[in-house]
Amino acid sequence: MTNRGYGYADTGADGAEPKPVEAERTLFRWASISKIPTSIAVMQLVEQGKIDLDADISTYVDVKIDRKFPGDITVRHLLTHTAGFEETYASWHEFDFDVYVTQKAPKQVFAPGTTPAYSNYGMSLAGYIVQQVSGERFPEYVRRHVLEPVGMDTATYEQPLPEALAPRLAKGYDSNGRALPFEFMGDAPAGRLTGSGADAGRFLMAQLQRSVLQPATWEQMWSSGLGPESLGNLSKASFMGLGYYDKSRNGHRIVGHGGDLTSGYHSDFQIYPDDGTGIFISFNGDGPRTSDLRADLMKGFSDRYYPSGGEQLPQVSPDEARPYAQQVSGTYQSTRTFFSTFVAAWEPAVRKITITAAENGHLRIGTDEYVMVEPWVWQKTDGSARIAAQVEDGRVVRIGATIGSYIPQTLAQQALLPVLVGSSLVLVVVIVAWPIGALRRRWAIRDGRQAADPLPRAGRMARIGAVLAIGAVAGWLALVLTLNVTALPTPGVVRPVQALQWLGVAAIIPAILDLFGAVKGRAGWRRIVMASLLLLGLIGMAWWAWTGNALS
Repeated sequence: MTNRGYGYADTGADGAEPKPVEAERTLFRWASISKIPTSIAVMQLVEQGKIDLDADISTYVDVKIDRKFPGDITVRHLLTHTAGFEETYASWHEFDFDVYVTQKAPKQVFAPGTTPAYSNYGMSLAGYIVQQVSGERFPEYVRRHVLEPVGMDTATYEQPLPEALAPRLAKGYDSNGRALPFEFMGDAPAGRLTGSGADAGRFLMAQLQRSVLQPATWEQMWSSGLGPESLGNLSKASFMGLGYYDKSRNGHRIVGHGGDLTSGYHSDFQIYPDDGTGIFISFNGDGPRTSDLRADLMKGFSDRYYPSGGEQLPQVSPDEARPYAQQVSGTYQSTRTFFSTFVAAWEPAVRKITITAAENGHLRIGTDEYVMVEPWVWQKTDGSARIAAQVEDGRVVRIGATIGSYIPQTLAQQALLPVLVGSSLVLVVVIVAWPIGALRRRWAIRDGRQAADPLPRAGRMARIGAVLAIGAVAGWLALVLTLNVTALPTPGVVRPVQALQWLGVAAIIPAILDLFGAVKGRAGWRRIVMASLLLLGLIGMAWWAWTGNALS
């Protein structure tokens, strides 16, 4: 085992003495790699007969979840990210783990076992089950039964860090080199582990030596957690094991997990169970190529020490592959997204995924290219990740891998941003025209010319509603542009914006009366056009707010 440290644990940017990384002593925050010890803890209790992977979670905990679909939510679903939960930032940073799990459950938006949708809450719930079944606090259980038995003597889930360990933590830095504050997290089992490079080495060795768990249990964790009876054709893609991702490359079996915190920490680990090798990296700074750095290192390690044996990818001919690629081409969104909160109004435009068909029959997703290896199954051209499409009644239901998939965007989702922009422009035009019309009327009266009738009360009320609706849009933009998981908007901030939005919706009623009065009174084409545009803009804005859950 070798352990290396580079760069600075403390750059001295805040005036302190710079401290280099010490390979054996410096601590880093591992983020979502925390899910692996959590999964190991669950499987220890499975081996002891205290947890059944396929029992409903209500067998072990009394957690109120608004279930939208029939069927159990099982522990297996939690470990494979298929419980069906939507993404939610809410309470990631609640300090009280118990409050987070028991009172902040996200909505269930997919039938359990059918749709991979990465969920920090789901893994936190798995850790809470460990806590309830074992009778020990989760951090204490994992320390006593997983971390210490493999020699991880400085690894901990505790927050804040124990006094003896706190000075050894590398500071996290943003992309501008500014030190970031310690990030408190409520989802302890999903992202709270802190450890050193030495801890990581011992952790990797323990897995390669199959300690802490029985060999058969390790194989179970490193194999697909769900089959075709649950996932359908998606089961042919790169799999999600029980806590582990399938990272296989160059014909070698690789499993692992990555991790990111918003406070500047980024980590990755991969093990080669059949080759007796593992690799771990953790660094403490943000940057535009954070993901590329990890991916390049992992690929470079694999290509250098475990290159391909020259095997060729099985390929479907371009002529045969092209119709499949064309059928799945379109606009998608990640299943790890928001459905029931105001963020849902912006996500389809901000984080849409475009899948296109190439002339050679390949699929392109971003900069990645995939070649078809069998109908509805594609593999990345570098021989790594494999994706598949689930097609029902000739329609793509989802596409991706069992570690994360995409679903087609609906026409309504694709229309959200255009309708918002169009409605806003229309309302701005009407709002600007309102004082201009008043000035034109005053000038006409002053000059002794015939002046247009003043706006009736309904017209004024409708225009005030338009001003409030535009104010709501400005408020949403401010919230979305500043949205991050360490500074979530509180209800006290969101509710006033929603109140403005509701008043904009209510303005539809006087807008209808205004248009009716203008037409009935033959008020002239300019007046009728403005009343029509006002009503159209308010209706469009109301549709956007309702469809995008801005009123939720």
